[in-house]
Amino acid sequence: MKAENPDLSLVRQKFDEALIDTIWSETGAPSYIIKEGLDPEEYSIMAKQLLEAEQIIAHDFTSEVRNESGSKSAKFDYKSGWFLEGLGEGEVE
Repeated sequence: MKAENPDLSLVRQKFDEALIDTIWSETGAPSYIIKEGLDPEEYSIMAKQLLEAEQIIAHDFTSEVRNESGSKSAKFDYKSGWFLEGLGEGEVE
């Protein structure tokens, strides 16, 4: 088990305190709903940072963080960094 970076631990705590729900797509991509009044752009950066640090999702995707009312949202691109990503498309020889 990896030791968690203390800064990442603070990011996780702040993100978890704001999180209302995680919605999973059929393709396994999470999107997040945060409390009203918070900045979805700020939390989309945190979501990407946490997902890329955890490395538990093996495919790239675009997702979003939105506030509870749905009036504000921010998209982010997740890059898995997994070795075999792209192998099926012939990108790796």
